[in-house]
Amino acid sequence: MSTDVARPGALARLRRLALPLVVVLGLGGGLTWWLLSRDAERSAPIETVRVERGSIRETAEATGHVEPHVQVEVKSEIAGEIVEVLAREGVTVEQGEVLFRVDRRDAERSLEDARVALQRSRAELAQARANLAVARAQAEEADAARDLAARSTERGLLSAEANRTAASNAAVARATQLQRRAAVQAGVASVAAARLAVQDAEQRLSETEIVAPIAGTVLDVAVEVGSIVASATANLSGGEPLATLADLSDLRVIGEIDEAQIARVEPGQRVEIRVDAYPDRVFAGRVERVAPLGVEEASVVSFEVEIVVVDEEAARLRSGMSADLSILTGEVEGVLVPLVAVRSEGGERVVQLASGEVRAIRAGATDGRSLVVLDGLEAGDEVRITPLASGAAASGQRGGNPFMPGPGRRGRR
Repeated sequence: MSTDVARPGALARLRRLALPLVVVLGLGGGLTWWLLSRDAERSAPIETVRVERGSIRETAEATGHVEPHVQVEVKSEIAGEIVEVLAREGVTVEQGEVLFRVDRRDAERSLEDARVALQRSRAELAQARANLAVARAQAEEADAARDLAARSTERGLLSAEANRTAASNAAVARATQLQRRAAVQAGVASVAAARLAVQDAEQRLSETEIVAPIAGTVLDVAVEVGSIVASATANLSGGEPLATLADLSDLRVIGEIDEAQIARVEPGQRVEIRVDAYPDRVFAGRVERVAPLGVEEASVVSFEVEIVVVDEEAARLRSGMSADLSILTGEVEGVLVPLVAVRSEGGERVVQLASGEVRAIRAGATDGRSLVVLDGLEAGDEVRITPLASGAAASGQRGGNPFMPGPGRRGRR
């Protein structure tokens, strides 16, 4: 009975002895870890870099596609069957060069009909002029007979009825003359209309040869011999394109830039153009136009920017290529420090000198690799860029406790 009662007390004593032992072991292990870590940090190589003066380019980034400044679709103005295809993709053509030929038999018949109609109109005009000459002569004769009848009636040589008949005949002759003159005018108009019809038929015949509207390169040919095409002028849909031409000597990149950067972009700025086809080649460009109106898509507002390719090897680019654009919006000179040597502490930017001193700096522009230091560093200063060494030195400088958060560890990124 006495043994059973004594067991709980023994257990309690053991617990009281074990708790301090655990605490001592824990502190000892933590201290050992800190010492080992500090020794490792001290033994780690410290990398430094000398601060120098230089310049940083500020850029605005955008993406876009390569497009010719002038690109047109070739369509047929008449409907018919393609009987000859002279256009070839990739071939450079001159303005007015024949690309396609459409069956011209219908156009030739129309032209022949128009020419026949013109001849008929000219013949009718000649007849009308002849009729006018006859009417003019008859009118003169009727006027003379009327005057003679009037004088004869005054002398009593002719009856009044004969005088009225002569006067009536003269009036009819004058009306007939006017009628014949109107017929001549109608004949002149008919000839003019027939001449226009001939010109129109000749134009339709010439349109059976579809020519290049501009000098450029054939990008695409969409029809073959035997294809039936619709008239682009008579069809409500505008007709289908037969080919696409572009002037590849004047290439543009139409890009989109977000509203956060658009205020820094303006015409005349230099642009670096990169395409996937030439990863090691940077093409030169120039900002030509900045759209005044933004376009919202998926709650993001972007502005169109037109870039002129001014590179001497612009011919290597192809229409439709995607391109990455770096627009040079400014260049800042000053003392430069690598971003890897800069960290944030307590809401300010700091660097650690080679001597171990932690110094606050006033930062300026950055290009993502280097930072312009407006105040706090001079050219020739050396700063540490080894993160481990910088962190250890910072803790020692500020009196940091390795087991408690202190000012040497506040605000670090």
